[in-house]
Amino acid sequence: MNSSIEIILDKLSNRTIDGDQVSEILNNPKDFPSELIDKIALETAIKYWNKKITYQVGDCIMNHLYDFWVWNEHYFKNFIFPKTAQECYDAFDSGEFIHSGDSSEIDPVEKYTKPQIEKLLRNRNQIT
Repeated sequence: MNSSIEIILDKLSNRTIDGDQVSEILNNPKDFPSELIDKIALETAIKYWNKKITYQVGDCIMNHLYDFWVWNEHYFKNFIFPKTAQECYDAFDSGEFIHSGDSSEIDPVEKYTKPQIEKLLRNRNQIT
């Protein structure tokens, strides 16, 4: 793995950073760094799948990346959130709440996040 991605992941796992700090972590890009965002998302999924990070850390990283896109009007109007990143964000997001029709005993991370991460990784030949 690229050591710069590792450093970025470590910094993005901090719950208290804001959009300006995320921009600094990503080297204040002029245009939305789609390729980098996808790489970070894929590495987040891999680390989560291999139990190198917790669900909470993965969710935090993906929320920071998504918020970085949404809250920057230029990025939001002119760029789409990259496909791998969107799938990873959706997987972690689906673990944040009890879904309609599920009982409170259902763990949404187990039921939704893990299978979605597995599918994302299989589709990108990261696991077999």
